[in-house]
Amino acid sequence: QRFRIHRKPARKKPAAKRSTTARAGKMKAAKAPVAAAGFDVTVTGANGSAIKGAQIVAFTNFATREGASATTGANGRATLKDISPGRKLERVYVYPKADHWGLYATDTTGSKLSHIKLKAINLQDPSLLLTQLYGSLPLTAGEGVIVGIIDSGVDGGHPDLPNVTGGLNCVSDEVRANAAAAADWRPGLKDGEHGTHVAGIVGGRGATSGFRGVAPGVSLRSYRVFPDIGGGASNFDIAKAIDIAVAEGCHIVNMSLGGGPKDDLTRAAINRALDAGTVVIVAAGNDYREPVSFPAALTECVAVSAMGRVGSFPKDAVGTSDIAAPKGVPATHDFVAAFSNFGSEIDVTGAGVEIVSTLPNDGHGSMSGTSMACPAVAGYAAYLLAKDPALKQKNGADRSRALKDALYAS
Repeated sequence: QRFRIHRKPARKKPAAKRSTTARAGKMKAAKAPVAAAGFDVTVTGANGSAIKGAQIVAFTNFATREGASATTGANGRATLKDISPGRKLERVYVYPKADHWGLYATDTTGSKLSHIKLKAINLQDPSLLLTQLYGSLPLTAGEGVIVGIIDSGVDGGHPDLPNVTGGLNCVSDEVRANAAAAADWRPGLKDGEHGTHVAGIVGGRGATSGFRGVAPGVSLRSYRVFPDIGGGASNFDIAKAIDIAVAEGCHIVNMSLGGGPKDDLTRAAINRALDAGTVVIVAAGNDYREPVSFPAALTECVAVSAMGRVGSFPKDAVGTSDIAAPKGVPATHDFVAAFSNFGSEIDVTGAGVEIVSTLPNDGHGSMSGTSMACPAVAGYAAYLLAKDPALKQKNGADRSRALKDALYAS
């Protein structure tokens, strides 16, 4: 069985211009585009410098997924083919790789978007959602707690992740081909930024940058299950990662993944973790109100949906497209993200829209998804466990049950 990362895809890109990047989602067949000259877009940062690698997705008809996509080169320029500069664009999404907010525009044209200037992310902005919700927790939050990140690998050399203590590459195919690959728990060569972002949300702590995750006092361990070649993670590798995380003393396991069919192998590993006292926290999925995905749907897991808050990101950021009902009462600026799965299996909701965190190679950036909400909850669970000595002293199933009860009661 194969599982996928639960970061939100790029709003179902046009099938005619399908990309192989991690942001690409499921798509309907597109109608043949009308021949046109296309238009150029130049993307720059706040200081005017060119932004390389920004993904631009433009829809002329969002309902039928007609449009085009392109990625900026070293000069910050990209050409969106087969769309004339004056043609109406229903929606446009711009996704930079790091350090800047993305852009969401509606009812515009290519000629109006010839030059896009993105806003820089300020890591010390008090309006960032993680800061609003968890900024009052002490820097020692989670001290003495070990959290395992079962994901695409973590950049342990990032200056804001000094608390990554090691891990293991659990991708069986890679280890069979080269036994030394077991030490490669670093980010996967393709789509590898996800795990580093997740780790930063749980417990990043930057002495220089000022960035912090929910529980900066935790120790983090990386268990890579997504292969270097990209694609999904196998249930065998995920079960192996859970067992190793438990054996290496992880109190909490974060799994920002899912989507495969139910299988006994994964469920058995999760039950073994609970019996050993390890709580397994899992993302609900990003299928736009579809039922909760497996394994989050298991009653044994803590299933996490995603919420956002208006004002925690710029008005023209991509997160604006994720605002949807239901909204908070009476705090109507809070909302359950449009992409989030939900259902009776959901246990908690975490911060998952435009969440700023660490990226490989010393970077920072914003991502959205139940993948981001899941580690926010994992970090908070670590804080609860660390601050209650009686809870931490419990063993086996008594501890995992008590920690889940404390989380649900908080």
